[in-house]
Amino acid sequence: MKESKLFKSLLATIIIVAISAPTIASAGARNDLKGVSVKVSYADLNLEKQEGAKALYRRLQQASKRACGYRGLKISGTVKRMIETQQCYREALSAAVENIDNERLTQIHSS
Repeated sequence: MKESKLFKSLLATIIIVAISAPTIASAGARNDLKGVSVKVSYADLNLEKQEGAKALYRRLQQASKRACGYRGLKISGTVKRMIETQQCYREALSAAVENIDNERLTQIHSS
């Protein structure tokens, strides 16, 4: 029961806020990551072009990994921890894409 409740809380949505040019990746749902944020600047990118959207997506992927402490199984230590980290990463990345609300970026994320 305790484990199920903990697992649900760990899977809570990770917030990534997009404010004008810079965006912040935040991993506040997990206790060990509370207050963790990663700033992602994309003022130098043209999101009207596919290349610009792809570059931003790569930056968001890296920021989400950093915010969630993304590591492989050998470094994570347990399969459970690795799964939790992967879920955090997926939620953080999806939230970032959703908050930026750019059609090209959304298409890249969906493919």
